[in-house]
Amino acid sequence: MPRGRKKILTPALEDYLTVIYEIQQKQPAARISTIARKVGVSLPSVTNAVRRLADLGYVEYEKYGLIVLTPRGKRKAQSLFTMQKRIKNFFHYVLGISVDISEKLARHLSHYLTARTRERIKEFYKLVIDFKEDQAKELRKFIEESRKLVNITELPEDVLEDLKALEREPEEEEEGD
Repeated sequence: MPRGRKKILTPALEDYLTVIYEIQQKQPAARISTIARKVGVSLPSVTNAVRRLADLGYVEYEKYGLIVLTPRGKRKAQSLFTMQKRIKNFFHYVLGISVDISEKLARHLSHYLTARTRERIKEFYKLVIDFKEDQAKELRKFIEESRKLVNITELPEDVLEDLKALEREPEEEEEGD
């Protein structure tokens, strides 16, 4: 690994990891050219990223060879892929955002979630993705638990004011949602 580069899994490397995972769902291994086509970047960019993933222990790769996720890489990629799918489904099926935008939002947001945040999203997702009236009490309980986690019992005045302002706020023009 070149000097000055930190040995961490960056958001960009996470994207490559999920792409390799998606490719490996259809075929036994990935190739640099396949990844480059799917991501829309140059071959050298992919080669550099794959080398870094190999240095971090997420993929097995030899120059001009096939790319295969290690068990560690597969676990991480599955986790990222699943979270992205849940976030995408939430934006699309709960908020009514287009699939394309939902996918972009999910890809970007998933990089910044802690383990606790992912767990809370998973719990919320179970409640709202196929919400039924009899789940209202569970949703209320979830919201109350969430507020306890951030040490509040009542919404602050500025949030209540914002809620009132929402009623007066004109709708935004659509920009491809």
